[in-house]
Amino acid sequence: MINFSLLSPQGFRGAGHRHGTRHEALLGTEWATPGFLPGPVTPGEWEVVVHTHMVAGVTWGEVVVESLDGLPPALPTQKPLESQPAPGPWMLGDLHCHTDHSDARWTVRELAEAATRRGLSFLALTDHNTISGSAELTRLAPTFLQLPGLELTTFYGHATVLGLTEYQDWTELDALHGTRELAERVVNSGGLFTIAHPFSEGDPICTGCAWTYFDLRPSQATHLEVWNGAWNQPHNLQALAHWYDLLAQGRRVIAAAGTDVHGPDYAVGDGFTCTPTTTDSATLLSQLQAGNTYLARATCLELDVQTPSGAATLGSVQAAGPWTVQLHWHSLPGGCELRINTDGTQVVQPVSEDGTQTLELHVERWFNLEIRLPGGELYALTNPVWANLI
Repeated sequence: MINFSLLSPQGFRGAGHRHGTRHEALLGTEWATPGFLPGPVTPGEWEVVVHTHMVAGVTWGEVVVESLDGLPPALPTQKPLESQPAPGPWMLGDLHCHTDHSDARWTVRELAEAATRRGLSFLALTDHNTISGSAELTRLAPTFLQLPGLELTTFYGHATVLGLTEYQDWTELDALHGTRELAERVVNSGGLFTIAHPFSEGDPICTGCAWTYFDLRPSQATHLEVWNGAWNQPHNLQALAHWYDLLAQGRRVIAAAGTDVHGPDYAVGDGFTCTPTTTDSATLLSQLQAGNTYLARATCLELDVQTPSGAATLGSVQAAGPWTVQLHWHSLPGGCELRINTDGTQVVQPVSEDGTQTLELHVERWFNLEIRLPGGELYALTNPVWANLI
């Protein structure tokens, strides 16, 4: 894989993170090749940065720049998608997905159509190293609640950055330096930085897909993707086990999910993010940052957690002691089991497709829930409510 990013005198103008050895980008005031940003082509110094991935041995190439009299005509304006049905108390969304603005096999519209069929209410488009698809998604799917985003796709790990419209430059990072500062800069700017698929198969199969940065380990992150794509993959099993190890160590790391879908449709077993329903993107981002989320194949849970310090949301820190959890689940496949995790101790019980239960717990460190399918695959996972001993 050999590709390039482009910087104008005014800043970032896009990236073409795609497989292959020959790429071109056409730029104009109103139109640009997917992955790149339209706008004035201003005089001055432009920079073409060539990125080589999965290259064994010596390679060479050339960069050709041409000034054209005109660009190909823009595609006809597409009609926006119709609105989806309103969600219930919790809504479902995807925080890690791709289109032809990077290396996916479908367009922004096809992604939005698939998300509509799946009953999603919010999306964060995270194409590789570019934010160019965000405007198109807003135009085609205005009824979706959206967060701007990209997937930082580097040589030593991938991470999603949500909530910021500015490009995040990764080209100066190395395995030992710079990543923690970049993550802190994202967070301090109001964004969300999530380590993606940390235990995925890496080089040479997937360039940089495994997280190997030394200066920002998963234990130091605020958010860690533990469900990437369809559930039953070795890297997901390893990520979830590692996340539970972090909880046992007293780390407060938020579990995240993303389908990482590249088309032509969502897959059975994909993990999505559920969060309390809102119509405000700033509120959505705040809920994601706080960990007021559970990960699931569909919305299926409602919780009311009462602690000595009052009502608790997922991801919050409460006073330790006796807690009461009112739990309601619905629309589960037959034969599921509920796993109740309290301070690292797990209680397993069968559950019906729909039901309600009151849990009386004594919590000193943390509490969360899982729902598993009959064969043991994950169906839903809540983020913890943490206890703070006083």
